Amino acid sequence: MKIIGVIPARYESSRFPGKPLALINGKPMVWWVYKQAEKVSEIDEIVVATDDERIMKCCEENGMKAMMTSKDHRTGADRVAEVASRTDGDIYLNIQGDEPLIDPEEIRQVIHILDDPEVEYAALRQRITDKEEFTNPNVVKAVIDLKGDALYLTRCAAPYNFESEACTGWHLVGLYSYRRQFLLDFLSWGQSALEISEKGIECNRALEHGRKLRLDETSFSSFGVDLIEQIAQVEEIMKERGITP
Repeated sequence: MKIIGVIPARYESSRFPGKPLALINGKPMVWWVYKQAEKVSEIDEIVVATDDERIMKCCEENGMKAMMTSKDHRTGADRVAEVASRTDGDIYLNIQGDEPLIDPEEIRQVIHILDDPEVEYAALRQRITDKEEFTNPNVVKAVIDLKGDALYLTRCAAPYNFESEACTGWHLVGLYSYRRQFLLDFLSWGQSALEISEKGIECNRALEHGRKLRLDETSFSSFGVDLIEQIAQVEEIMKERGITP
């Protein structure tokens, strides 16, 4: 099975334009993600999927394989799907380009969910116990069945507990693995009603079309960079851990 890791990288961002190129200890953010992915021996090839010549040039200058993709994609999964349509992999990974500290073992975990031949689409989940996180619309909550498959993804506090104020939901971790044919189907569907109403939760597109999303619990935690001010936090963590380019 050929496994291709894809790092979607858009230049435009309402809160942090040019985020993939933001320097962290002298290296662009996307470079750090790429290097973490390179530590995963299961991955046969890594591709930065971008829609911007500046990111493409950066990748070329820093020894990273990259591919120009359409500017019309609304989600990272659509961008990964375009890569799948143009390459010959069996399994594809959607590795977030704004997590320079992502643990290689976390990537391995989402790969091996697909060891089950019945699974074609997978991601990770973490338990929510904090009420503020549970009610935060920026945190995507997953409602799952007894097998660990997603029933629904929402920005609301779900599932609601009438019996107590306990927060017992699951937080969706934005790291995905897919089989190639699933991605090609996903791209052909276009955005769905539930995906749009939940402000871009792309997983709901698959659920609306009757496809399953397996969610395994993970103990790994990462640090996603949403604002330029968080660069200093990442550099401090790298300093503490002795991480250098």
